[in-house]
Amino acid sequence: MDHTADQFQDQDQDQDQEHEVYGGDIPDEAEMDADIEMSRSEMEADENTSSKDLEDMKKRLKEIEEEAGALREMQAKVEKEMGSVQGKLVSFSGIRV
Repeated sequence: MDHTADQFQDQDQDQDQEHEVYGGDIPDEAEMDADIEMSRSEMEADENTSSKDLEDMKKRLKEIEEEAGALREMQAKVEKEMGSVQGKLVSFSGIRV
């Protein structure tokens, strides 16, 4: 009996030393497995969120490109009109270009 009691006391001392080294309780396997599963779930959620965010960004980029194309067309139209107005002004003033 004393031998078994000594073994338990040695194990308790070993655990106490480990707890001092690691700064607290050492997690058991079940806790570590739960952490791993939680990490996997979080990663899957992050991937789904990232995928949705990427799709949203692609959609917004397409909208911006369409707006930029419309603005370029408007700018070309205005420049063309400005050129024709300037040509008329020059012809009215009698200045030859």
